[in-house]
Amino acid sequence: MTRQFWIRAAVCCGLCAALLCGCTAAPSRSTVTPQDPLTGEQPAAPGQRVVAVSIANDPAAGLQCGISTASVVLEALTVQDTPTRLCLVYPSIEQVPQVGPVRSARDQHLQCAMPLNSIIVHIGTSIYAENLLNQYQYATVNGMYQGSTSFWFDEARKAAGFENWHCWYTDAALIAAGMEKLGLSGTGASQALFDFVAHDAQPVVPAQGDAADVAFSFSDSGAVTLTYDAAASKYLKTAYGAPHVDESTGAQLAFDNVMVLFTDVKLKNPDDPNNNVMDFAMGSGTGYYCYGGKFRAVTWEKGNPEDPLRLKDENGAALQVNVGKSYVAIVGKDREGTLLFGGVSPTGVIGGEGASSDAQSGAAASAEPEL
Repeated sequence: MTRQFWIRAAVCCGLCAALLCGCTAAPSRSTVTPQDPLTGEQPAAPGQRVVAVSIANDPAAGLQCGISTASVVLEALTVQDTPTRLCLVYPSIEQVPQVGPVRSARDQHLQCAMPLNSIIVHIGTSIYAENLLNQYQYATVNGMYQGSTSFWFDEARKAAGFENWHCWYTDAALIAAGMEKLGLSGTGASQALFDFVAHDAQPVVPAQGDAADVAFSFSDSGAVTLTYDAAASKYLKTAYGAPHVDESTGAQLAFDNVMVLFTDVKLKNPDDPNNNVMDFAMGSGTGYYCYGGKFRAVTWEKGNPEDPLRLKDENGAALQVNVGKSYVAIVGKDREGTLLFGGVSPTGVIGGEGASSDAQSGAAASAEPEL
């Protein structure tokens, strides 16, 4: 009996030890925290592809619909001496409101949207955008082929005097109908736009200087200002001298993160006087990241069209971007001198001994970690 007792005791101890080891080796559930690929927050639409919609952004187009609910707004001057074009990115088809006026796709926006596995929605393309889509055999929801299946024409707008190309709109149901007709899936993995701070962590506030007002221009007529609203903890966008508002909601565009990225820009075909389409060096560049009324200098890399956009700090490490909505401006390097933070050029702040005394004292008083 005594021998059997000790054998049984040894076996029990061995089983307990194995169980304990198994429990210790199992990874903690908290170590894997899913994040929304566009905002870094808890996923808004797990397993769904994000949606990128190209829309007009010129005064002649009037107010736009659906812009205030986009998770990301990309803006760039794609054609010389014209207004900029916007690309709005939403978490999924179901979360696309009525949006428009929908315009043609531009290769600058496509190079940011394609790496995200976006459902790209547009009406027509530039020849360069068409070549890019064909090269990668990337299927999109294009109004030139989908027509009324995925878009609707606002007759009231036309009667009010707007051009035809400023009267086309889409929404979640229309995009879904187009996807079904094309045999495309709305599910799939979407690569994260940025390297985000954990959504349950404290924000990381830039510490190079103050950025209560961010002002710059894409062109002589394309001035933009983003003013930090401390009460709302958001940057509010102004364009063409007026608040940039959503016609559907009346809400002014508001962002947690602001990225102003500079790169070399030239005409794609300078020998053709009728071709004023801009060519962006999308491989890499410099820029600034603003959050919480503060800024810091960054570099960015992209590489090939299928490669994602990556922001880096001064040490070359991945920049930790705070969770929330983002505004990304891709601006010609020749316009870098127009960038002002609170009326002051950031190069003057960085070129001195670091952040201004106000920025340093503000950073010291902040309980949040700094970049």
